[in-house]
Amino acid sequence: MRMSRKTRVAAGAAALALGAATVLAGCSAKSGSSSASGGTPKQGGTVRVAESAGTYPTAIWPFISPNQYTTVDTSAFQYLFYRPLYFWGQNDKNQLDADLSIGNTPVWSNGGKTVSITLKDWKWSNGESVDGQDVLFWLNMSKAMKAKSAYYTPPNTSIGADYYPDNILSATASGQTVTLNLDKAYSQTWFDDNQLSIITPMPIAWDMTSATAKGSCATATYGSAAAATACAADYAYLSKESTDGKTFATSSLWSVVDGPWKLKSYNSTSGAYSITPNASYSGPQKPYLDEVDYVPFTSDTAEYAQLKAGSSGAAALQVGYADSADLPKYNASNLNADNPLKNKGYYFATPYYLDEISYYQVNHANTTVGPLFKQPYFLQAVQDTVDQQGMITGFDKGWGYTNNSATPSEPAGNPLSSAAKALTPTFSTSKAKALLQANGWDVSTTPATCTNPGTASGQCGAGITKGEAASFTVDYPSGEGVVQQEATLMASDAAEAGIKITMTGQTQNQIGNESSACSASSASGCWEGLLYGGWVFSPDYYPTGDALWATGTGANIWGGSDSTLDKLIYQTTISNNISDMYAYEDYIDSHQQVVYLPNSLQQQGVEVVNGLNIGVSDPYQGTEPEYWYYSK
Repeated sequence: MRMSRKTRVAAGAAALALGAATVLAGCSAKSGSSSASGGTPKQGGTVRVAESAGTYPTAIWPFISPNQYTTVDTSAFQYLFYRPLYFWGQNDKNQLDADLSIGNTPVWSNGGKTVSITLKDWKWSNGESVDGQDVLFWLNMSKAMKAKSAYYTPPNTSIGADYYPDNILSATASGQTVTLNLDKAYSQTWFDDNQLSIITPMPIAWDMTSATAKGSCATATYGSAAAATACAADYAYLSKESTDGKTFATSSLWSVVDGPWKLKSYNSTSGAYSITPNASYSGPQKPYLDEVDYVPFTSDTAEYAQLKAGSSGAAALQVGYADSADLPKYNASNLNADNPLKNKGYYFATPYYLDEISYYQVNHANTTVGPLFKQPYFLQAVQDTVDQQGMITGFDKGWGYTNNSATPSEPAGNPLSSAAKALTPTFSTSKAKALLQANGWDVSTTPATCTNPGTASGQCGAGITKGEAASFTVDYPSGEGVVQQEATLMASDAAEAGIKITMTGQTQNQIGNESSACSASSASGCWEGLLYGGWVFSPDYYPTGDALWATGTGANIWGGSDSTLDKLIYQTTISNNISDMYAYEDYIDSHQQVVYLPNSLQQQGVEVVNGLNIGVSDPYQGTEPEYWYYSK
């Protein structure tokens, strides 16, 4: 929880989605060779990578809050240093990568209510073992501080639904093994793929309440009052340190890593950072490179100017992205035929699919415009004004594909109902206009106004008053030309249907600061719409929607709530019958809560210097530069 270069994606169930960090997702040479490089790897070398304009990681502790939960912070940054218990992604496929996972295959017993995980023999960089106690540390923190966690979906008592960590009755650690006892038997596919995948072991070195005082969160009894107190004290300290970018690279906390990289430097003002190999890394695939430098730019134009300056020299970029204006039409059979920088020593990286859905959020909880978004007909009308194929053909020049369902159609591997497979986006401003008119709106001007308030058929709907305008604001990320063009087009097309959308440009990080659920006291003044990216299904790899659409989940910052949807989602978590998954998909696809946008091919227009291999990456936007190498 997935980024597409156009927008910042939230990391999956744990993604907000809303979700990687740079303009590219990490690349895995083991998963496939690049379209214009290869050869025998040589050890050493430095790679300078362009960060997407205005986008850089801002939180280093893996236990993150909802407004930090993006792939920018998680799979593209934190995963470099701190590996999750189970690592997903292989050759752009939706599957577990057992080799890169710290945990062995879970063992189930007690009628499906007990699960044990034994960890492999990995080490932290301070020499300590990665063991069951480190997993219990994470579990204790999750239980005690669940309200602060992006990974938390609250229980729904009306239907008896419990999610992580409320569905774990007890947890114990012994050596390399941790054992969980659950409140009931669940779908083991769902629990393995969406619950155990959330866990990131945390070193005992992080069990601190201050720079000098040790804590006891890691060793307390799971769910006890002592654990609640101890973990709250840890959290107060760690969460503050996690966002203090000035100390990311020097902190005694964050220097203890079990991943293949260590953070060498981090500039909290510009977002520039550098990584070097973790000499103590005990997992597979140690890095070839000596260093990777992530270079920030204020705009796409500035970044492209640097690329055009050439691939040699101290300031040269080895990995960047072509300006949208100069990007050629997508040619899958001959990717580099019209590459504008071919003569500068670059080739296009192989594009691939993210396991994502792209959209912009509309705030159901905003007391002014929320009633509009709670009407299925209104969101359908807005959706009908989005010209997905036009954006792909025009602005993206073919480097994209339509987004048809709440479950990704690409890459292959996700369960899709017959109806979901058949979905095709509709673009018709006349249809959208007719839909508003049929529900009590005067569409003779823009914005349309409600002339028939009420909740009966043909009326505007609950909470919408007479004379109210079909008007709302969407904040979008500035600094990227394609996004601005698309925002302008969406506003123009919506106006033809009588819907006024005011598009406001802000930096990605400004939007990130906005992206939280409205409290009751602030609901009248909080955001109305955010073009913040979408959702990468990581680490909720089985796309049941419990971490995204369920009422009250951390990623559901728009305050959507649908009791029928909640029941259908819950059924997917306790049932092994695929028909229950299809029932959920068909309902959410006809009762959408956001406005869907086209997906971009990952590594769209990414330029790579000749002789450098960055391969084909995983579909969750993880950066895996340990597989990058220069050829001999």
